[in-house]
Amino acid sequence: MLFTFLVSAMAFQDAPIAYPETPQQFRDRRSGYVQGTLNVASGERATLRRNDDGTYDLIGVDRIEVQDVLPPMDRSRASVNHADAGTLRFGLHARQDIGSVLKVENGQSEGLAYSGFIVRYVGGQARGPDATSVCTVPPGMATYEHWPEPVMQVVIGGLRRSDDALPTCPPHVGSPPEDAADPLTAEGEHLGRLSTLFALCEPYYTVDLAVGRRLAEDFERRSDEAGWSVERRAGAYDRGRDLERAEIGIVMNATGVTPQQARRRLRDMYPRLKARCQYLSQQIPGAVSGVEAGDRRLDAAAGRYR
Repeated sequence: MLFTFLVSAMAFQDAPIAYPETPQQFRDRRSGYVQGTLNVASGERATLRRNDDGTYDLIGVDRIEVQDVLPPMDRSRASVNHADAGTLRFGLHARQDIGSVLKVENGQSEGLAYSGFIVRYVGGQARGPDATSVCTVPPGMATYEHWPEPVMQVVIGGLRRSDDALPTCPPHVGSPPEDAADPLTAEGEHLGRLSTLFALCEPYYTVDLAVGRRLAEDFERRSDEAGWSVERRAGAYDRGRDLERAEIGIVMNATGVTPQQARRRLRDMYPRLKARCQYLSQQIPGAVSGVEAGDRRLDAAAGRYR
């Protein structure tokens, strides 16, 4: 069964992302930086500093207001780039009348190019990450990226040098049309998230995998009737698993993590895992039993890393 495969494929041994503790517009969303990938949550501004070897460190996450990411409205000639020398700042915010805005400030002595992906909020569900078009950012300048819909998170990777004297913007990449409003897609992604929770909660709680198998079999039947291919179904599951791992703070195949960093990240991750296991027990009746005992096991596990 595909659900069994999804559950058995999850390994609970990789160091999770460490998220700064800051308030959020979207519950349980935090900005973080790991393995060269920056996740910027709506309502936050993340600052990176470049090292001599070309890598970056996350040195700060600030809570911001929407005016912090908007361009000047009075045609002011004042600088809009307030990044300190040698740093990059990525600020994301949204408002109903203007949509979502990402402000990128480049305080480096060289231009910046990067790849961008967005997690959108559609029909009460997180969708993505989906590729989006972004402009290069010359040294000492700032650029603004805009999306009309609510964007919960921007994922930034592939940070590299750009020699552009002015911002250069590729052709616009819009929202994926195929699955944008398909309720089956949202359900498949949700099932991918649930399969991740079944696997991660099982070492601590009494989990009934048969409940998950019945959900998966019902979804497979209905998606087959709707003409879905195996690849499309697997893609929906994969997006859901990625979202759930990011929400809990798990990184697959992490490299270059010191024992101290791993201990700190595990300590930060356990409370989020407990909350998500409680969510599973509430959302799927019969999936989890002995919740209080499982909570105590997770608390004990977290205590070993304090």
